[in-house]
Amino acid sequence: MVLKESPPHDVFLNDRVWQYRSAPGMASFIAAELDAVVAADSDADGQVELYTAGPRGLERWQPDAGGSWSGAALGPAGGTFRGPLAIADVDGDGVLDLVAGSDRGWAAWSTTAPASASPLFDETASGATAWAVVHQDPGRGPSMFGLSSDGLLEWIPGPQRPPYLAIAPTGREIASDQRRSNTSGIGTRIAVRAGSHWTAVDTVRTASGPGQSLQPVSVGLGGSGSTRADFVSLIWSDGILQTEIDLAAGRLHRIEETQRQLSSCPVLFAFDGTGFRFVTDILGVGGIGFFERPGVYSAPHPHERVLLPEGSLAAHGGRYSLVVGEPMEEVTYLDRAALTTYDLPPGWHMAVDERKAIAGPVPTGAPIFYRRERLPARVVNDRHQDVTAVTATADLTAAPPGAADPRFIGRTAPHALTLEFDAPIADGPGAPVLMIDGWVEYPYAQTVFAAWQAGAAYLAPTLEARGTDGRWQVVAPEFGYPAGMPRRMTFPLPALPKGARALRLTTTQEIYWDRLAVIYSEPAPEVVVRSAPLAGATLRQSGFARRTTGPQRTPHYDYDDRKPLLDTRHPRGWYSRLGPVTPLVERDDDAVAIFGPGEDVLLEFTAPGQPPPEGWTRRVILDTKGWCKDMDLYTKDGDTVAPLPGAENPARRALHAAFNTRYEGGQ
Repeated sequence: MVLKESPPHDVFLNDRVWQYRSAPGMASFIAAELDAVVAADSDADGQVELYTAGPRGLERWQPDAGGSWSGAALGPAGGTFRGPLAIADVDGDGVLDLVAGSDRGWAAWSTTAPASASPLFDETASGATAWAVVHQDPGRGPSMFGLSSDGLLEWIPGPQRPPYLAIAPTGREIASDQRRSNTSGIGTRIAVRAGSHWTAVDTVRTASGPGQSLQPVSVGLGGSGSTRADFVSLIWSDGILQTEIDLAAGRLHRIEETQRQLSSCPVLFAFDGTGFRFVTDILGVGGIGFFERPGVYSAPHPHERVLLPEGSLAAHGGRYSLVVGEPMEEVTYLDRAALTTYDLPPGWHMAVDERKAIAGPVPTGAPIFYRRERLPARVVNDRHQDVTAVTATADLTAAPPGAADPRFIGRTAPHALTLEFDAPIADGPGAPVLMIDGWVEYPYAQTVFAAWQAGAAYLAPTLEARGTDGRWQVVAPEFGYPAGMPRRMTFPLPALPKGARALRLTTTQEIYWDRLAVIYSEPAPEVVVRSAPLAGATLRQSGFARRTTGPQRTPHYDYDDRKPLLDTRHPRGWYSRLGPVTPLVERDDDAVAIFGPGEDVLLEFTAPGQPPPEGWTRRVILDTKGWCKDMDLYTKDGDTVAPLPGAENPARRALHAAFNTRYEGGQ
């Protein structure tokens, strides 16, 4: 809002990417004679009101059902009060009040009182030519300071004022090395409930004068008669919800933003014979609406095949059981889940052509069979540290990446690993394939936007090779990376320089390279392939598996320790009904099972009746098709389930009408 010396004023809506457009419905406001304006949700109904001062007096502006704003008188008519204005709870009843200035003092009105009501306080005879609301006592609420010809004046709370509490939000969590919101907590929206009474406050510009206050927020508890706040909801400037309970009056509560994993993609658990154990996340390549730069969003790749680690899945009662769950603030659209077993002869191994592709070829998901693998003889990073032993085994201890950029989650200083082999890499038999175990710290869409503003690029790994002439040659620019939590990725190597014995990986992403090897793909005609038919799929509200984070940001989810609730919101829209959803996930038809935070789908497959021959190895691949979408401020359509991914068709419409009948919205 830009108030000019005379109308018309300007009101712009921020589209979040430095593009602004004129706000509709503001014609009356733009044409009004105004001197000052402040914004507040004084009645805590979720709709912000505007409070203005000008020749017509004090006014409260609200939109009608059609979105058109109009003003109504608040306090005396005429131009006695021309500003400045401030919003504060000056009487402790938990309702925000309007403080307005005149030429010789100030007065305060209840924002919920009729226009004819008398002011709560009238200090227009004080001679104060300047004044400010000061939150100096967390237990007694705001004071007023004024400047007059007689010097500095102070109006302090009286002895009958109800109890207050004060809140000072900060985006910095001392225990974490990451930060999502600004340290000062500017832009935090706070809702406080005491008894049945709500107070909604905002840390942005609570006064019409210049500058941004860094004072705490004072909330009176007189409206409830309580001595503590039962529940406090904070929405940080990055759009993340956090709740606190049982905050005592009389104190300043410094609330840090909890740094937690709010989004990534659905998480996979497998039944190993004793319980469901965390495997990894899936469908990260199927993320939709992910911001790259203004007007450009990443293209999703909804197909992903996951080779389950050996020993992670065991048959019980003739079935294999897996769970695809959502312990984060996002929505999953699961179209298909299938299971295939591969019995490998002695001496054979397998991998899958999977990764998050950026500039290189799109992975095919095809199985890769091999008998030979070659570990690097030496691995050295860009800091001349030998990390050969660290990258020789997949044990969740990875080569350290570059120094983290404190401004942008998931971005580091450029870092590189050089892999030296004791023989030419391309020497067969078989086609060489780079196989990597590792994980990545994903940035959020708003982090990518901030980095774009700063010209700080997230550069995916680029692969170079060194030939016998000693020169490095780029063979695969930004070819891809492991798409999420610990997993195995592969990359079929393109033609290498003659006699190449060294590879180099360079990136600015926070990627943890756990194990590095080259395998040699060969046909394996003796492999026995069987389909494990889907026996059933059930959608459940199972709760939130407890997440812990180990060294180098290694994630773990404990399915045996689930909470029924967490600080998450559902994107608004229609979800699949709870219960059997097999028709939605048994075929690749774009008919999707839709589920959100605290929900999961139990998948059961009919296991093969006979075990593999002695000496053979059985491996299992979960073949999925689906999408996921988080609620980041910069994710396209992040706050709604719609629009649905995939293509419309008659079968999809019929299945969605029958199954997607559960509406969820908000918290």
